[in-house]
Amino acid sequence: MFNTVLPYRLVQRNRNSTMGRESWVFVDIYKFFMHTPSSRRKYLVEIHAYTNHLYTADFYAKVQNVNRYRLRTNQQAAGKLGGTVLAILAEVLRHDPQACFGFIAAAMMNETSDESTKRFRLYKRMLELKINPLRFTVTTRPKNSTIFILPNGVAANQLLKKQIIARYENIFREAF
Repeated sequence: MFNTVLPYRLVQRNRNSTMGRESWVFVDIYKFFMHTPSSRRKYLVEIHAYTNHLYTADFYAKVQNVNRYRLRTNQQAAGKLGGTVLAILAEVLRHDPQACFGFIAAAMMNETSDESTKRFRLYKRMLELKINPLRFTVTTRPKNSTIFILPNGVAANQLLKKQIIARYENIFREAF
């Protein structure tokens, strides 16, 4: 599972023009398509870059809905979706080997709590299977369904790790 990578491409890079309202430096937007016998759906992956090698990855089916992160597409293709997002993360790591990633696993529409969501459990499992433990540490916070991927050198320094996670908490507050 999570071995299939769908063809994707970088669509655009946007520089931050929010005049300081948001702290990201740039966002790279990737797109790919998932096909089923009855549909063809576009997915977007947004990699927001912050100072000090911090990145967030947001991915969703392109739909006109404010709950786009919470929707299910019912395409039964979590493995292909996960494999493609991991390939994009690997591309970021090729350009920035010191990259740290932070994610929020959004609750689905039928979930009433943000604690240990179904997506959180799936993403955690996917990352534990696919991230090289000799290079990276996967740190989770089930209470708010957040996941962090940190280089082992960073994860070993408890003070630095705490500072990075605190920075991500600020990033998540400004974005959601």
